[in-house]
Amino acid sequence: MFETRSLDGPFGVEIIGVDLNEVDDALMRQLAAALYEHRVICIRGQTLSKERYLEFGQQWGVPIPHVLDHMRMPGFPEMMTVGNTEKRDEDPKIRNGAALWHTDQSYEAVPASATMLYSLRAPSSGGETQFCNMAAAYGSLPANLRPHADRLNVAHKYGMGIRGPDEPPANPIINDKQDSQVPAVYHPAVMTHPIAGHRALYALGHGAHGAEGMDDEQAMPLLYALREHAIDEKHVYKHKYKVGDVVVWDTFQTMHRATPIDVATTDEDSRLLWRISVRGTPRVYQQHAR
Repeated sequence: MFETRSLDGPFGVEIIGVDLNEVDDALMRQLAAALYEHRVICIRGQTLSKERYLEFGQQWGVPIPHVLDHMRMPGFPEMMTVGNTEKRDEDPKIRNGAALWHTDQSYEAVPASATMLYSLRAPSSGGETQFCNMAAAYGSLPANLRPHADRLNVAHKYGMGIRGPDEPPANPIINDKQDSQVPAVYHPAVMTHPIAGHRALYALGHGAHGAEGMDDEQAMPLLYALREHAIDEKHVYKHKYKVGDVVVWDTFQTMHRATPIDVATTDEDSRLLWRISVRGTPRVYQQHAR
């Protein structure tokens, strides 16, 4: 067993006393149970190689190479670096490309089920990841929105969708080949979690750009109202990274966004994380099913 403590927000837990270099089935079941109950888990104090971190990601599902192939990590295409320390990060469209509310791979027919970030450098201020609890947001939907949400089928496309006035344009650095790999898909606005059974709003940020059977004049105000309800401060946790954090979130029960950050100038303002997104269910659940 490990120790858990509430994070400094309305949901999520930190996990103490775990070494991810040694993860057996019993520990994975405990970690997965914690994730599905709390939506976000932060496993503190890790020291991982790329190989070992990828192995940990593979225990959660099948890692997904990002549609933007220039963002993939050399030698580890299932992973990518996120931060402000590399040459390419001088471009704000790359450095702050995730600084808008979104759900990973919602623009794919089989979307991500979990995403994780491993912190190697953490700035003394800034660089947080913000998460909103989409299960809590569904539970608190006002009566005038719930019936619409329950029957809504939402169109998703990479590079399109809802953005707030404080959010940058979606990352436009996508070529025709990459764009052809992610045609528009539809997902329900309310999903039942495949393992936990919770009902939650799903993917009402970047990517969501229309609704089945509705014209834009009808669909977009409704989608925006649902988004604004979901990202109300009462539903939001902002994670301040420490070096060694591995943060895992359930993409079926959350949306997230990065906090904009400037280019690094010293160790004090450097941000570097390794990202893995996966689809499917953890191996321990697959083994149990057999």
